[in-house]
Amino acid sequence: MNTINLRELTGGLLTAGLGAAFAIYAVAHYSVGTVTRMGPGMAPVVLGALLTLFGIVIAIGARWSPRRAGQIRVYVPAVILGCVVAFAALINPFGLMPAIFVSVVIATFAEGTVRPLVSIVLGLVLCLTAWAIFVVALQLPLTLFKWPL
Repeated sequence: MNTINLRELTGGLLTAGLGAAFAIYAVAHYSVGTVTRMGPGMAPVVLGALLTLFGIVIAIGARWSPRRAGQIRVYVPAVILGCVVAFAALINPFGLMPAIFVSVVIATFAEGTVRPLVSIVLGLVLCLTAWAIFVVALQLPLTLFKWPL
């Protein structure tokens, strides 16, 4: 018998509720404007509505989602926090690209199985993506590489 996955249902409802709360707060406190002249409340309203929509989809999908035994991995938040700390520590002395690469490689250790080649390729792809978005498309004057030696 297929029962509702309570973990998925709870997560979906909490996500939908959080998105709805942000959207309602933004509508009540900021000017939304129009699509052609967006006000400061447009982005929070749209993002809150999307979050609400995604939460509803997750909650509806809980009916068909298989139940899985809960597994608590305490080291995952520590690894992710470590990757954020590494990025913050490396961005000033070494520049954007080394900070992104090292933080991505550290973040891949949060996964149960670590594949070094996949970590390196992912780090390189995200460095290239950050360069394309921030330097080429947005033309931000960022320091890509800086060697303190």
